[in-house]
Amino acid sequence: MARFSQIRPIWFVLIIVIALAAWLASGMLGGESKPAEDDAAQANEPQPVSVSTRVSEATTVWREAELNGRTAPDRAVTLRARTAGRVRAVEAERGKRVSKGEVLVRIALDERSASRNEARAVVEQRRLQYNAVRKMSEKGYQTATDMAQAKSDLEAARAQLAQIQQDIDNTVIRAPFAGVLETRPVEVGDYVGVGDEIARVIQQDPFVVNGDLAEKDVALIEPGQPGSARLVDGRTVQGRVRYVATEADTDTRTYPVELEVDNPDGRLVSGASAKLILPLEQVSAHKVAADLLTLNEAGDMGVKTVNADDVVEFHPADIVKSGNDELWLGGLPERVRLITTGQGFVRAGDTVRVVDDATASARGAGPANTPAAAKQAPAQPAADSDSRP
Repeated sequence: MARFSQIRPIWFVLIIVIALAAWLASGMLGGESKPAEDDAAQANEPQPVSVSTRVSEATTVWREAELNGRTAPDRAVTLRARTAGRVRAVEAERGKRVSKGEVLVRIALDERSASRNEARAVVEQRRLQYNAVRKMSEKGYQTATDMAQAKSDLEAARAQLAQIQQDIDNTVIRAPFAGVLETRPVEVGDYVGVGDEIARVIQQDPFVVNGDLAEKDVALIEPGQPGSARLVDGRTVQGRVRYVATEADTDTRTYPVELEVDNPDGRLVSGASAKLILPLEQVSAHKVAADLLTLNEAGDMGVKTVNADDVVEFHPADIVKSGNDELWLGGLPERVRLITTGQGFVRAGDTVRVVDDATASARGAGPANTPAAAKQAPAQPAADSDSRP
């Protein structure tokens, strides 16, 4: 009896433990655990990414063609010697502004003066002979043949004098137009032959900016329309189109175009790079910051917007006009919600939670700081996350 009383409490403890374990097991396998499972599943579901947006309204702007251009003078002439001789004097230095007709170089006359005097004497002799034959012919003492011969001798003498005078005039080299004496490779004492370079004169006002138009734009440009050019020093000069080619370059399939700009102070230099900007047509476009451009999965550049259902849409970038840090994009709806923050964490078709710019700034939080964004970031292609220029 005493032995039974010692064992009995142990059995009671075992029975209680087994009953408690059975009850716990039945609760875990039963229907009462479903709410806990639903809460866990809901916690593991990816939440929509928060993005900041800005409402943009389209405006009418000019679509522009931006061409890589190069500055050039309106006229540039290389002056060459038309007679041989020794350089007697130089009247202008390199880089000097010269006026039309100004003397640049003089070549020594040498024996030309004596030849001219001799030719003048021959002309006077032939003139006297011709007058004498004409008077005798009027009296019937000279034939018509004698009259024709005398007149021919006089004209030949005059032609010889004119040739010598022209050769003398060629010893003075003058500027053909107002401009700058760019080069002058001769000095006093140099001997020049016919065809040797004497000087090069460049007309600086007006100046020209050359470019090449694409096939799709050439029909929208015509001579006389305004345009502008952005120079390497940041200045922008205005001008008018003076020439548009009607035949394409066989190698590039582009059409040369020239913009004429004023250069009264002569600050424009020849051969400098420039951006030629020509208005083409008026279109509807949105003004956006350049850093809003991103890439989609196909590698196309564009912007991302959110539609009325808070679903992301991608629009390829149709750049109508560009500024320093701004772009005007065409091909978008008249009114859109541009994603300004978080475009690198979403793709077209994703549903997002929209936060306007003012709210996002006040909260100081962006998609990159949220756990949901951190979960989805690895799924975005590398090109998309590094797409900002």
